[in-house]
Amino acid sequence: MTLALIAASGLGLVLALRHGRPGLILLSLAILLFHALPLAWLDPDAISATLRAQIGPAAAIAGLASLAWYAGYWLFARAPPASIQPAEIIVSAAPRRFHALVMAILLGLVAAAPGGLAGFAQTGFLRLPVDSVLFSLTYAFACLAAFTTTILCVHAVTSRSSPPWFSMGAVLLVFWLLGGRTQFAITAIAFSLVFLGHRRVRPRSLMLPALVAALLGMLTLSFRLTLQGEATDLPDAVRLTLSQLSLLESYALSARFVEEAGYQGGHYWEVLQQMFPRALFPEKPQQLSRALRLMEARDGLGGLTPGLAGEAFVAGGLIGVAAIGVAFGGVLALLDNAYRALARQQPSMQALTVSLIPLLAIFALRGGFDTTIFRLVILLFAAAIGSFWHNTHRVRLPKVLS
Repeated sequence: MTLALIAASGLGLVLALRHGRPGLILLSLAILLFHALPLAWLDPDAISATLRAQIGPAAAIAGLASLAWYAGYWLFARAPPASIQPAEIIVSAAPRRFHALVMAILLGLVAAAPGGLAGFAQTGFLRLPVDSVLFSLTYAFACLAAFTTTILCVHAVTSRSSPPWFSMGAVLLVFWLLGGRTQFAITAIAFSLVFLGHRRVRPRSLMLPALVAALLGMLTLSFRLTLQGEATDLPDAVRLTLSQLSLLESYALSARFVEEAGYQGGHYWEVLQQMFPRALFPEKPQQLSRALRLMEARDGLGGLTPGLAGEAFVAGGLIGVAAIGVAFGGVLALLDNAYRALARQQPSMQALTVSLIPLLAIFALRGGFDTTIFRLVILLFAAAIGSFWHNTHRVRLPKVLS
């Protein structure tokens, strides 16, 4: 199975690069880095007791999920993108004014954190309990600011104007200060996909920024461990980061959770309730990632993500892994289809497409939907408002008679 996963992910990566399909690129890399290589490098003497006890279910989840993701992708990859009529419009300053308001609120919330900017960064890096109204609002406005900044990137490439460098940097800085390496990465990828989709940059020109972002992620982990009293250096952070790529531990935890608590058939109903901040809805169900953390570490300083496939296994066993996997792969294929017709979409839909691809292919795949739902809902809500505004305020330019 390991060799089959390596071969399939390699073939998927080659095809994705050849045909310009970012969702398939990320999916193939995920299968290679999260499933195939960890299985190939598995050392029975170096794994945790949980993984040693649940190695069979964990390997089965990894293999079945990989197959289901690819099956769903290929089933929908040939579906034509929705028919889009490019609208000739005059872009007003309203989106920029709304974005400026969102950015002002976001920076104000960061400044209002206990201890100011330093206190905000310390809370994020240390993974302290963050069930406060202020933190929830800050995260929500950071997600909204990321989306409105992506819309400005779309306007910049279509009008050949300067990109919103300040907003891009500020949003990425806030996510980095939140201690969220994944949030930082998916936001940076969304910005990059806009310029790649409009052929304003070449993929090779993004290699250096990608290396810098990866180094920043390593430093984030090193700094967090240092603040937590665990002395570490960059080489140790690199080794720890590489060890964290594997999802086998996550799947083993999910299998152990099922053994102890049984299958959770109502899990995805509980996921929908995660869109409400706990500070405003204290009675909402506990996240699966937090339950796994309490089961394994007995502390509440964060979560141990089950992964999309581990979450599906908790909800419905291997049948759930297959069903959710096919649906997930199909959605990624449809997003890639839309990305190939990116320039023909309205700005808010372009921003939604490039934002959803890394959100699903990285964040949801690694964490499951109960950790993704909050940002996903914000994205869909903001895109719906943007689409409504676009359709009610667009002004068609008169055609030139021949």
